[in-house]
Amino acid sequence: MKIAFVASPRLAAQRALQELSGRYGQAAAEEADFIVTIGGDGTALKALHDASAMPAMPVFAMRTDSSEGFLCNSLRTDDLTARLQAAFSVELPVLQAEIEQVEGRSQVLFGINEIVLNRQVFQQAKLKVAVNGEGDLMIINGDGLVLTTPLGSTGYNRSLGGPLLPLGSSLLALTGIAIWRPPAWSPVVLSDRATLDVEVIEAAHHPVQIVTTSGTVPNISRARLFRSPDRTVTLLFDREAQSRFGPPFGRSC
Repeated sequence: MKIAFVASPRLAAQRALQELSGRYGQAAAEEADFIVTIGGDGTALKALHDASAMPAMPVFAMRTDSSEGFLCNSLRTDDLTARLQAAFSVELPVLQAEIEQVEGRSQVLFGINEIVLNRQVFQQAKLKVAVNGEGDLMIINGDGLVLTTPLGSTGYNRSLGGPLLPLGSSLLALTGIAIWRPPAWSPVVLSDRATLDVEVIEAAHHPVQIVTTSGTVPNISRARLFRSPDRTVTLLFDREAQSRFGPPFGRSC
């Protein structure tokens, strides 16, 4: 069994990395059977982003005592091989953003939990938004928007007053950040087959950036956001961690 360990730079995680890699070896990620992270949810999400380019590469996250770890299993070093073999796997969606910047450059970003569009300066963002290219356009003034998966709905989205989506559901949430207009704005629940087209109004004077845990792209002029049709990630849980969530959690593999 080949394992690629990825650890937070914190001292406790680095100590665990040294012990685990000494006991089980350290494989390159592209050659591994499993990626095992040591730290918290941030370390796990970074590994999931990296694994999204490697089909079927499972990630098993372990939480150090000083870290937050909704996605994580408990940290133990003595029975890892057995835990990996017995782990329950869930398949999670990946969000995709096709982006055009003000100067005309195009980029693609991926997000496991959410994609955030927010203002870069003090001035509010002015956004023209269409869902599935149909119906009336929404003109939104505020600090930005968050498109989130069910997994991401438990984090930043929830702190903004967005809906908590059932884990494993085929839904996305579109939640505003300090929306000033329209005054009756409220979060929107969408099918995960929906496509969100966003145009930044007066982008040179009201600059907007897109942020995911995999990167930030500034000075956006327009973006198309949707669930990636050909990328998913696989997260592993032992039975102890799985019991925290209750059914359903993701899609079992």
